[in-house]
Amino acid sequence: MNSKIYSKITKILIFFFIFVIPSYNSAKEVLIYADSITYDKEKNIIARGNAKIFHENKFIISDLIIYNRTEEKIILPSKFTFKDKDNNFIEGQNGYFHNNLNFSEFDNPKIKLNDGSRIIGNKFKRDGDIDIISKGVYSPCKSRIKIANFICPTWQLEGEKILHDNKNLFLYQKHSKMRVLNTPVFYIPYIVTPSPLRKERKSGFLLPSIALNFFDTKTSQSTSFPYYFNISMDKELLFTPIINYGGGVDSSQRFVFDYNQILSGGNFKTDLTFDSNFEKQNSNKWLSDASLITNYNKNINNTYRIQIDSALQTSKNYIQITKPNDDLSYQTSLSTNVNLEGYNINKIDDYLKINLNFYQTNQENEDNKIIPTVLPKIKYFTGYKNKFGNVLSSSYEFYNIFRDKSTTVHAKQQQKISHNYNLRREAINYKSKILFDASIYNQVFNTEKKMINNSNFKTGSYYRLFPILGISSETPFKIKNYSNNLTITPKINIIVTPGISNSNKLSNEDSTNNDFSINNIYRLNRYSGSDKMDNSKRITFGLDAQTQYLTSSISQTYEFTSNSNFHKEQGNDDKLSDLIGSFKYLNKNELTYNFRYDVDDSYLKQQVIGLNSKTNIGDVNISYLDKNTEVNDIVTKDVETINYSFLSKKFSKFSKVNLTGLYDLKKEINKEYSIGYSYFDECFGINIDFNRKSYEEDNLKPQDILTLMFSFKNIGSYKSTNLAVSENDKQDINWEGYNIDNDKFEKNY
Repeated sequence: MNSKIYSKITKILIFFFIFVIPSYNSAKEVLIYADSITYDKEKNIIARGNAKIFHENKFIISDLIIYNRTEEKIILPSKFTFKDKDNNFIEGQNGYFHNNLNFSEFDNPKIKLNDGSRIIGNKFKRDGDIDIISKGVYSPCKSRIKIANFICPTWQLEGEKILHDNKNLFLYQKHSKMRVLNTPVFYIPYIVTPSPLRKERKSGFLLPSIALNFFDTKTSQSTSFPYYFNISMDKELLFTPIINYGGGVDSSQRFVFDYNQILSGGNFKTDLTFDSNFEKQNSNKWLSDASLITNYNKNINNTYRIQIDSALQTSKNYIQITKPNDDLSYQTSLSTNVNLEGYNINKIDDYLKINLNFYQTNQENEDNKIIPTVLPKIKYFTGYKNKFGNVLSSSYEFYNIFRDKSTTVHAKQQQKISHNYNLRREAINYKSKILFDASIYNQVFNTEKKMINNSNFKTGSYYRLFPILGISSETPFKIKNYSNNLTITPKINIIVTPGISNSNKLSNEDSTNNDFSINNIYRLNRYSGSDKMDNSKRITFGLDAQTQYLTSSISQTYEFTSNSNFHKEQGNDDKLSDLIGSFKYLNKNELTYNFRYDVDDSYLKQQVIGLNSKTNIGDVNISYLDKNTEVNDIVTKDVETINYSFLSKKFSKFSKVNLTGLYDLKKEINKEYSIGYSYFDECFGINIDFNRKSYEEDNLKPQDILTLMFSFKNIGSYKSTNLAVSENDKQDINWEGYNIDNDKFEKNY
């Protein structure tokens, strides 16, 4: 009997907790709690002492709450705190709410939004999702700075009227004034900014900018009105018209379109900038200059991927003028590249790459007619095949490269069809790893107007069969009773080729970037491409040593071929090559040393020492380069430089400094150095950067660049043009607006 009663009670409690309590907590009626609740003669409810009123997930706390049952109005004669459904907290006094807490008016509002931003004012009115604050001040800053008798945030926006749209998440301000360190910096009659609560992108005007330019007695002005289009979830467009006027010149306009789109398996981005003269008198040419920068990346399917990068301009150096901070501004040539890559087409490890390249001169006085066009370049690697213990692979290559005219080293036009068959076999015998490696190149070239001996042009077709055979062995020895587990590995490599020298009738298009280093000394073909072939018969020997913290390698080559092209081109004068080696010590810090030593002439041809250290105050990177070339015991080329950089850890909570530079020890000149300071707290940031480039010629003065950038959370950044200009340079100083990533601001303050 007792068990049946207990079971019924249990079911009732479960029903109560599942159905009754949730319904109570989400009830739409107003709930009032207080130390004392009474009624006046008009039957209004008067709650005193720790009074609380709840409606859904909103509440009000005050010492005195009066609820007018007839008008369904909540009257608050004293100070109170209100929390809305979005967890924003508002303090105020002498006001009222409707019983659903969606409509209210009160005095002296102090609003703390859920991201930490603050708005204060004289009057507050809420009408559904719209908040209106009279004589309001907005700031995302938590920190306070004392100036004289004032305690103020780092920066704030003051508005005659501030309207906060809680639904569309925009902040509208009328007669807005910005103060930094309590000092007015600009005024604008009307401004719209995204709400600090906005997590999703919205269309609308961004902060406009105005620049005044003073030149002699003339004054000109430029104004930009950026507008952001949130086209869809994966598409966005920033349109920025810039209008120039004044200064006694015709009006001109610049239009900037920045479009971004997320694709399935990739992305698409394009930047279009063009200048116009709509109002220029007696001219039908409204488009003066333009540039188009495009980036497109997409996985077509799980086998193919396409990539397109393009940079075009209507006149030389236009991108340098309009986008001085873009990396394209520092390149000699602009290019349009189309790459199609295929993976696992027939087998799991085969690879296809089709490349198209077009170039356009960007800087200096280069002749655009000698810039090459690659249409197309195709390379296909068949993948690895294991047969009878041998690893087999093939690669096919075709290119068509042409110019408007030939150069002293390049043909006007050249096509190549190449096939490389490679065989590798690896065995472990006598406690050694033995590797047999062979490649056979079959190549056909068709060349038009290739200059020979700086005088004659040759045109013709050529066939080349070029085999390369190699065998190598390495045997590791572990030194017992050595505390750091030392392992020594002697290595030897023998390469055999036909010894046929490279023909000057062929244009070298893909083997131009070559280096004699520890990284390629054991390759069959040490050239970076296959237009030139490594024609040497040689033996390469070396020794590797490794401990827990130290890794080292040292190697040298002896050439049996007297006309070895690669050997001579890389500065090896005798059959025995220079000795090259590398050492790397890695513990708490990283220390590296690479060298190249000329054994025959007994001098150090090149050495590089690098140090990367993480200290208690920051990261230090130092690289020392010493490079020499001797001819008949006379040094003809002597380079000795130090590259250095330092990035500090944060100090004084929010500050960092950085330093980079290149010092020429021989010429005793700091060719380039930069120093910067940055400060980022939870709402305000400042960057001061100075860069100097010096020149060897006495008649050229150093180039100095000093920039200052201010960043404001939820607003954006403003960066100056070069401030380090003399009176004679007559350079106007403008402020350029940039978007800011809020993650840069300190969060744990």
